[in-house]
Amino acid sequence: MNLLLRGARKAVKTALLSLQPAAPDAQSQIRSAELEGVSIRWPAVLQKAEWHTWVEPLYYGLRARVPVVVQEVAQELRGTVVIELCRGNRSYRVGLNTSDYPNLVHVKGNGGASPLSLEFKMQFRTGGYGVANIVPGGYVSDTVLVDWYARGPSRLRREQRFAYDVYGRFGLEFATEIRARAIGTLRSQSRVQFYGGDTKVSFREFLGEIARSRVCIDLPGNGPFCFRLVNYLAVGACVISPPHGLSMPVPLIDRTHIVYTRPDMSDLIDLCEQYVEDNDAREAIVEASRSYYRRNLYWRSLSDYYLRTMLDKLPA
Repeated sequence: MNLLLRGARKAVKTALLSLQPAAPDAQSQIRSAELEGVSIRWPAVLQKAEWHTWVEPLYYGLRARVPVVVQEVAQELRGTVVIELCRGNRSYRVGLNTSDYPNLVHVKGNGGASPLSLEFKMQFRTGGYGVANIVPGGYVSDTVLVDWYARGPSRLRREQRFAYDVYGRFGLEFATEIRARAIGTLRSQSRVQFYGGDTKVSFREFLGEIARSRVCIDLPGNGPFCFRLVNYLAVGACVISPPHGLSMPVPLIDRTHIVYTRPDMSDLIDLCEQYVEDNDAREAIVEASRSYYRRNLYWRSLSDYYLRTMLDKLPA
């Protein structure tokens, strides 16, 4: 590993470890005795540079539990970071499938030869794949330090000092039709105030705008889940979205953690108006979304889930 990468990783680790640990129930899922003889080989080089950012929190979360050695690990699978779990005298190839395409998986069913022993699929299709060793992978942010940057906006969101009724920023390079249609619908009505559109701001500005918004709109990107959803949940937001058709390890529950529209979004404005006006219902969803993130998508919580699943699925 070169010195620049090593220095960057050290800085990231210092910042991440200064944050609070995972929620107590996530920490208690793994007993120290289960980790005897367990280690992980982590790839030194990935197919795409941005993947380092996406999976870096998992690297540090796993490293907080077991030895993690950075070395050469073959990375030949499309859309997937391959790591190796070593348990006793056995070694297993485990895929972190970050592909935006829900149907792209690598573990084979019906006894077929598989390049992986276990696959965490982030865009996990609702209903699964009929293969026990393809499991939901949760989702990550596009910024390693989302938890660091979200601390101030999360505090601000609790104060409910709103500047906007309904908020959303969406580049039009992905899911162009649905994003343009949603922006057009929101801009052409007068029942609620809409702020945002197809222009971009800095990540910190984006988090600050989330904090000052009563309702936030989630729309698909190149895949149904996108980074924006995780950023919303990290701050704590009342998120209104078309149904994702995907599953997290712990499912998002409609009207509890998130508000789903009809598939055609014909009720988008009705739902926006309802949750702009109903303070109690809206703020209950905000608190549930923030708690959901902490227990399931926070970097320590998600890495604990990965490790727990590897221990359960891959025998010693």
